[in-house]
Amino acid sequence: MVATASIKMDELLASWLGSDGIYESVLRIIETQKAEMATSGGVNTEGDGKHPAGTGTANQGHRPPLSPKPIGPNQTKKKLEIPPFFHRRRRRRHPSRPSSSSDWNYSSDDNDDETTGASDAESLRGDLSFLDDDEGDDGNPQLPSPPKRRTSSSFSSDQTWDGIYSAPSAAMENSDGDDERDARSFATDPTVAGSAGPPPPCIAVRAQALFLELGVLPPLVDASSSSSSSSSFSQLDPADTAHLPAILSTHHQSNVYHLTHDDLRYIPVERFEKLTKELCQFPSFFHKPLYRRILNEWERYLNGDEFRRDNERYDREMMRRRRRATETKTDTKEGHGGNFFRRTPWQVGTQQSQPQPQTDEPLPERLRQPFPHPLPTPPVVTYGMFHRYWIKELAPHDRDARFFRLLKQPTKDHVTRDDFFPYIKELLDDHPGLEFLSNHAEFQDKYAVTVITRIFYSVNLCHSGRITARQIRKSDLLSVFHQVDEEEDINKVTKYFSYEHFYVLYCRFWELDNDRDYRITRDDLLKYGDHCLSHMIVDRIFDAAPRPFEGNDKVELDDQGNVIRKVSREYLSYEDFIFFMLSEEDKANEVSVRYWFQCVDVDGDDKLNNMEMRSFYAVQLHRMQCMGHEVVPFEDMLCQMMDMIKPASTEYLVVEDFLRPHCSQVSGTLFDALFNVNKYVHFEQRDPFSERQKREDDFETDWDRFACFDYNRLAMEEEQREEEALEVEWQNPDDDDDEYNSMGMSGSSEAPF
Repeated sequence: MVATASIKMDELLASWLGSDGIYESVLRIIETQKAEMATSGGVNTEGDGKHPAGTGTANQGHRPPLSPKPIGPNQTKKKLEIPPFFHRRRRRRHPSRPSSSSDWNYSSDDNDDETTGASDAESLRGDLSFLDDDEGDDGNPQLPSPPKRRTSSSFSSDQTWDGIYSAPSAAMENSDGDDERDARSFATDPTVAGSAGPPPPCIAVRAQALFLELGVLPPLVDASSSSSSSSSFSQLDPADTAHLPAILSTHHQSNVYHLTHDDLRYIPVERFEKLTKELCQFPSFFHKPLYRRILNEWERYLNGDEFRRDNERYDREMMRRRRRATETKTDTKEGHGGNFFRRTPWQVGTQQSQPQPQTDEPLPERLRQPFPHPLPTPPVVTYGMFHRYWIKELAPHDRDARFFRLLKQPTKDHVTRDDFFPYIKELLDDHPGLEFLSNHAEFQDKYAVTVITRIFYSVNLCHSGRITARQIRKSDLLSVFHQVDEEEDINKVTKYFSYEHFYVLYCRFWELDNDRDYRITRDDLLKYGDHCLSHMIVDRIFDAAPRPFEGNDKVELDDQGNVIRKVSREYLSYEDFIFFMLSEEDKANEVSVRYWFQCVDVDGDDKLNNMEMRSFYAVQLHRMQCMGHEVVPFEDMLCQMMDMIKPASTEYLVVEDFLRPHCSQVSGTLFDALFNVNKYVHFEQRDPFSERQKREDDFETDWDRFACFDYNRLAMEEEQREEEALEVEWQNPDDDDDEYNSMGMSGSSEAPF
């Protein structure tokens, strides 16, 4: 039996491994194991009286096998071979980062100038990793840990500011293959790092190129008088463009992000669109909200403790490097001994071709006498401000996380409907398909409310009025924002932004709102769709239907003075009506199924039983009798619906029964049978040919189909009203005749002779 098991194991290993070399190695291991087992469990020549000779104690009963014997002096241990598809990763420092203090080159001779061409202070302009070090650490920054598992919205290229996870440099390409492969394992995207050709430039280089192309370099103003007292800073008005050079000059060498003059280069808000689209990969109409967010984050940085801590660590790092440079300098040429801050031109993606003349410079003013705190906030975004915003808010996150963090307020962990208004406003101002609304401020507000409510309808499935990062990641919201940014026809973006869909929703609401108070009562809602809804479901809509922003329209105080938010369910607001109409006209999606299931589930036990369905259908039977339609008994209707839905239990229905794949197109039929008489009668009298055409059309959802047909109907009615108005105007020219006669002219003319 043991031999049979070994043979079976040999066959399984041979079929699984496949490789001849590995197969032979495994066979050798098996043969060695068999020999060791035969030696340990062989013939017992002596016998102990309890166990017969020739049997081993290890095979008695169901005991586990004995541990293998230690290797004797004449035996050699067999070394297991690791399969070739597995490579153990070993830690390797990046070639541009020193591993010890001795690797820093502080030589000041001419050859060093040709290779480095920059001072330590300028080199720290891009490498600010020392800000994350502990205060008591004298060593250099260590290589950061490998990147985490990439999500579906991760980037295909390196998103770190200075390219820490970049592809191997030219120095590493000359090394052996193992080193190159190990260095490539630190890349954010293995496919990009291992691809042929040079790696893409890092974010710092691309940002410098955009700031050179779009930015403005302000002149430096002598701020010695301004730095003498804090009161002079308050006299600089950020809104006054004449004070802009002075405000920016106060930031020069006052923080770690503005070490050089070129770090003060700024991009005006009207030119920030290209950087938003190409570098940050946000929609182009996000440029103004993004611009304001960077300014707000910089103001919070200046007024917080992080500003002081960064500068203190920067001072310690600079003094530490100066001390090490002095200690390790053995051969110093005359005239170069005090050179520590060597300035180089602000170049993009190229090394300095010619050595720059070296001059002795003292420590910056901020190291001898710190600037007053806080500094004035500039009204423009500089290169240094964008540098900090990138490494703090963009580099550590993927697309969805960046989008979520930009939408929400900095102190919140969710997105509310008010957070969307600035972005929809920019869309209304910039999109060519919405240019005709520029003179209609009221309809701009209604369009913005409609878009935001539709976003919450599809993304915020729990109807809490707060969109979380997880909901953003599971939705297609970011891709739709990019689509509307690239599409000139706004009506082709059927998700959220279509103006035709807004027109249908608002006109339906306006038709029902007779008193023009922007509230729909129960009597108003009964008129929807030619009185297609029963009064029972209308009552349930007002009492139990989900509200998108429940609790935001009524505020009360309890006995202790605490604020209690209550929702008034005596009417439907415009946002509530959007939720109702989207759910009514498209019952094939999860949101509408849960909407109507909650309305029909009267007892709230998350189960739809026969008693609840019978009570709703009794009203339908009475209405069908009054309208002269053929009456379908409840048992026949229920049997037909059960055959289509195929629930897990015949006693009741749960919401999961409607959400299965085969029920996606028939789930709404049961709800129509319970409370919408017009749609149920249409289902009973449906034409197979029209149903086939419906399945083959270009509409993605039932709502898209309904909105298209209803918009065409409303457009035809509008054209007809305009034609009737023109006919009335031609048939009643009394006003024109009176004006003609008042000028001393007669309506009829006669010949003077």
